[in-house]
Amino acid sequence: MQFLLKPLAFIFIIFFTCFLKSRGLFKKELALIVLKIIMNLTLPASVITAFASFEGRFSLLLLSVVGLVVTIGPYFATYVLTKKKAKEERVYYMINMSGFNIGCYGLPVVQSFYGEFGALLCIMFDLGNSVMMSSGNYAFTSLLLHTDEDGTRVTAGAVLKRLFSSVPLDCYVILTILSLCGFSVPRIAVDFIQPLANANAFLSMFMLGLLFSPKPNAVYLRHTAQILAARYLLMTAAAFLCYHILPLDIEVRRILCVLLFCPIGSFAPAFIEKCHGDGEMAAFTNSVSIIFSLVIMTSLTIFFQSSAL
Repeated sequence: MQFLLKPLAFIFIIFFTCFLKSRGLFKKELALIVLKIIMNLTLPASVITAFASFEGRFSLLLLSVVGLVVTIGPYFATYVLTKKKAKEERVYYMINMSGFNIGCYGLPVVQSFYGEFGALLCIMFDLGNSVMMSSGNYAFTSLLLHTDEDGTRVTAGAVLKRLFSSVPLDCYVILTILSLCGFSVPRIAVDFIQPLANANAFLSMFMLGLLFSPKPNAVYLRHTAQILAARYLLMTAAAFLCYHILPLDIEVRRILCVLLFCPIGSFAPAFIEKCHGDGEMAAFTNSVSIIFSLVIMTSLTIFFQSSAL
């Protein structure tokens, strides 16, 4: 069960960072600086190194379509269903309902069981997921709820500029186009940026620890329960449909089902904070989702592995 060590280490980083913050070593405001480092350095490096294993299996791009649909669909459904709620609550619900933490949790669990083939499927799914998770849910929330870092209204043009100014998303798009044209990432480039890529998971969990509040109240627990129940019910339905409908190998469909239960995207608390929502409550929800998702993903993977014997 060594594959559990890495995800458990990530959980430890969150709580240990929170402990150091409580001792005055770090401040909550540092989270937004860490977010900028992740978005512009470590996450793009992770994307580039991951694409080094892409070998022209273009049928797997269907996973990217699924990743896009299961992030955009719940987001806009939540926008419609929360119209009577306060703006701060809508920010919390809309951003938390969209996006999956593939890099820190989906990839370690799947790769431990399925090797490099499983890692490639994670990359393909994350290509669609990253449209909303890495910047889209923040950009659209700024437009739809008329909020930004300074509280001003955001135009559609500004949203498009922000969406396509996302370095990770640009990397995904460019690398996908190059891969479709037969180009691959040079090995020397992968080796050069590997240290940056290796830092991505740590910094993502460090950011969550800066935002995490270890003393949840009844409001935190109620909202967290609502978000997780909604996400898991929707993803159960999505997994059922994907497993029985998609024209892919059964092993691919099984891995996709596991990915659909990944935790909430690690950027969600920071994006909620930037949109004037409750970043501490979002970080609490995010941390709880990690624990529940880890249990579900591991159990589901073991079930698939045993049923294949």
